[in-house]
Amino acid sequence: MLNDSLDTINERRDQALIRIQNYQQAAARYYNSKVKSRPFFVGDYVLRRVFDNKKEVGAGKLGINWEGPYIVTEVVRNGVYKLKDLEDRPVKRPWNVINLKKFYV
Repeated sequence: MLNDSLDTINERRDQALIRIQNYQQAAARYYNSKVKSRPFFVGDYVLRRVFDNKKEVGAGKLGINWEGPYIVTEVVRNGVYKLKDLEDRPVKRPWNVINLKKFYV
């Protein structure tokens, strides 16, 4: 009987893995159906996220989370944008839409 249960343990493990994968796919489908895309166009004003390594030392939770405004100068591809600051200095690298948000003048 012990040998039989050892033989079926791999099958049960595989069934559990399949159930987990199905659940994760369903959760991802639901999340992706609710996400709204935020396209930016050339000339739009945006704010850029400040990452932890660039934050002020000792500011804590009251430190700034967004910096800018910046102007979108080029759409590299869907969701990737090149920016420049208000003094027309280009930002070194393109930025993903996840790290940008619209700035309302």
